[in-house]
Amino acid sequence: MSAAEEGRTIRRQELAVLANEFAAARISLDTSGNGPRLLVEDLDNGARIFLSPLELACFCLATSEDRDNWLRVGNYRDERSPHHAPVGESR
Repeated sequence: MSAAEEGRTIRRQELAVLANEFAAARISLDTSGNGPRLLVEDLDNGARIFLSPLELACFCLATSEDRDNWLRVGNYRDERSPHHAPVGESR
């Protein structure tokens, strides 16, 4: 629990635990803030993110390339498309 969470009531409902051979995540509905949001927690490393309805709706507009870039984690971080050198610099 973060310092910001200590002084208020935390209202969370676990919705699902999703896992496969690559990752495991817990999805919860958090209603502690100004509006509902999803809490997504990486069960392997403890990382977490809160996603608002606006952020979730943006997923629907993402391209295949956008989604491919989201998979840049762990062993897959550097396997995707080559990094481009900044303008004016050569590799």
